[in-house]
Amino acid sequence: MKLCKAIIFDMDGTVLDTLDELTTSLNHIFQLHQLPPKTAQEVRACLGYGYEGLIERAAAAVSAAQKAVLTEEFKSYYSSHCQGHTHPYAGILDVLSQLRQAGYRTAIVSNKGQAAVSSLHDEFFKDLVDFSMGESPAYKKKPAPDMVWEALKRLGCAKEDAAYVGDSEVDKLTADHAGLTSVLVSWGFRDKSFLESLHPDYLVDSRQELADLFCRAH
Repeated sequence: MKLCKAIIFDMDGTVLDTLDELTTSLNHIFQLHQLPPKTAQEVRACLGYGYEGLIERAAAAVSAAQKAVLTEEFKSYYSSHCQGHTHPYAGILDVLSQLRQAGYRTAIVSNKGQAAVSSLHDEFFKDLVDFSMGESPAYKKKPAPDMVWEALKRLGCAKEDAAYVGDSEVDKLTADHAGLTSVLVSWGFRDKSFLESLHPDYLVDSRQELADLFCRAH
């Protein structure tokens, strides 16, 4: 890997295992509206596009008006129930610590709402990552490059000197649109064979491999 100064991470499926929490919250809202529940694997396939994208895919058959209601109710419920079963992937905190010790600037950029992102940042990452950005009216959601460019601006780093780490097609597109080196991880919300078909610059299978990729280049 070429030498870089900053690393932008996706949150869900990359540094945090949020699948159980998201599934539980979604099914809570679905139950209130007498919609059939979704399995974790069904929810997994819908993730990566923010709250609206999740509802759009998980409740494809309902009206646009009902989708809007579901989205707002899910956003409210999940924002206050986002920490019960969520946890960092094993070893990821060690990776972030190694990257910080190696001198990298780091940030998390997520399509999840800012309230949940801030809560999770404060619980797990405040001493390991410079900051975490969530969905905001001020910026277009990923895969638009706006949030990544804003993060790089805050980090004081040019896009040529940065890499983006994620776990889905949304993340590959985000890296491409923003002009960053793309690194995809296979432990998240997409299967490895699918990730290989996206042709990222790097595809890693373990947290140690991720640490080695950056620390050996630094």
